[in-house]
Amino acid sequence: MNTALKISEPADRPGWIPPDIFYDWDTNPYAYQTEEELMPAGGLHGQILAYITEILRDFLESRGLMFLADTFMLYRDSSGIKQRVSPDLLIIPLRSEPPSAYNLDTEPPPRAVAEITSPESHLRDMEDKVSFYMNLGIPAYLVIDAVTPQGRRRQQIGLHLWRKIRGRIIRIMPDRDGYLSVPEMGLKVTAQGRRLIFADIVSGEILLDTGQLRKSVSIAEQTAAEERRRADIAEKEAELIRNRAEKLAEKLRALGIDPDDIGENL
Repeated sequence: MNTALKISEPADRPGWIPPDIFYDWDTNPYAYQTEEELMPAGGLHGQILAYITEILRDFLESRGLMFLADTFMLYRDSSGIKQRVSPDLLIIPLRSEPPSAYNLDTEPPPRAVAEITSPESHLRDMEDKVSFYMNLGIPAYLVIDAVTPQGRRRQQIGLHLWRKIRGRIIRIMPDRDGYLSVPEMGLKVTAQGRRLIFADIVSGEILLDTGQLRKSVSIAEQTAAEERRRADIAEKEAELIRNRAEKLAEKLRALGIDPDDIGENL
C-alpha cells in the first residue's frame, strides 16, 4: 500500500517533507523545520550576526547589493530533488523587497555566502560546506570563526575565504595587511582580536558600526572644542600683549619719546 502511494506522489516533492506525509503538504519552505534548522541560532552567534549586518547594510546598498540573513536558499541535489539550506548571510543584488526564500531554480547564485561558526556547525562550516557552496556556483564563501567549541567568543577571530578558480576550489590567503578581499561584496575584511574590521576595497575606508560612529563623532567634537578653546586662549593672550604694548607706548609718549622711532631704530 505504501508503495502505491509513493508511486502516485507528485514528481517534484521537496526533500524536506517528512516521509510520512504523502499529500497536501505545506508548500511554505519554512515548514517542517528540524531542530537543527530552527532559526535564528541566538546567543553569541546571533549577536555577531547582528553586528555584521549593522556594519554592512548601508555599504552594500550603496553598491547595489543587499544581504539576506538566516534565509533559506532552495537548491536541487545531485538527484534533482529540491532541498533547503540556511546560510547566515547571502549577498544578492539589491531589490525593493527581500525574498522570503532564495530559490536557485529561478535566481542566479548569490554573489557570496558567509557562515559564522557555532559549536554545532564548526566542522560543517569549515569543511563540508566549502565544496557544497562552490558546487552551487557561488563565487565566494567566507567563514567567520568567532565562537569556540565551548560557545565562547574567540580571543582572536579566524577568517577563511574560498573561491572556485578554473574548476579548482582555492583557499584565499590574506594580503600583506592581513585583509581578505571579497570583490563580490566590494569590501575586504580582517580581524584584530575579537573585532572584525570591514573596509571599502577601493578606497580602504573602514566601515564603522553605530557605536563606533558615535564614538568617532564624539572624538571629532571634542577635538574641535579643544581647538576652539586653544584659539580663544591664543586670542586672549594676543589681546593682552596688544594692551600692554599700547600702555607702554602711552608711557613713552608721556616721557616725550616716540615709540615709532624706537621701533625704527631697532
